[in-house]
Amino acid sequence: MEPDPGMRLDELARRAGVASTTIRLYQSKDLLPGPRLVGRTGYYDDAHLARLRLIARLQDDGFSLAGIGRLLDSWQRGLDLAQLVPDPDGGTVFGGPAPVELDPEALAALFPAGAVTPEVMQRAVALGLVELTAGGRLRTADRRFLDTGADLAALGVPAEVILEEWERLVAVTDGVAERFVDLFEAHLLPADWRGLDAEQAVEVLERLRRMRRLATQVVAAAVDASLDRAAARRLSELSPPSRP
Repeated sequence: MEPDPGMRLDELARRAGVASTTIRLYQSKDLLPGPRLVGRTGYYDDAHLARLRLIARLQDDGFSLAGIGRLLDSWQRGLDLAQLVPDPDGGTVFGGPAPVELDPEALAALFPAGAVTPEVMQRAVALGLVELTAGGRLRTADRRFLDTGADLAALGVPAEVILEEWERLVAVTDGVAERFVDLFEAHLLPADWRGLDAEQAVEVLERLRRMRRLATQVVAAAVDASLDRAAARRLSELSPPSRP
């Protein structure tokens, strides 16, 4: 009996539940190795099918194709989990808001007139909120930094005070993040994580992604509750005593 040559493109697509054009797209982006050629016919094997299922799983969990490509390439080059988490373009392989670049004039226009002084800009750069690009533009890792700062300034909070509060807040959130990472390391990270194969490594990264999402949710809920308590207490202190 002759050995099974493997699957042709249409059979691989059917078994993976994707279109043939999707497989070609993945190959063009180096997410999927090419087929084994026998004459002019390409044949795929179970490794191709497993890779397609892994890509689908990562996409379902929110990974972009670019992030998947970096993850798979990094793992094939022998990098460990710690090197897989950061994204060379900023952020992480988990996605999230893309960095934003603005001209200095456009950034200043988001704030009340005169709020963005040279001293304020220098402080924002020192805190890592914005950075100067080679082309003279300003880059921020997350648009939410700009939107929140602009809203606070519109309410009347001075820009320098906003930056001071940001610096204090980061000191608190860094501590919170360390606690969640400690939980992940103690309960979700396998002891042999340095020896995991690609699929097992992806499982660990998915756990970290879910931990990240849950941490964001619970911290937001905790801040909401704390703000309610603090506001009620402070307003009670400021209220005049009730008349007899």
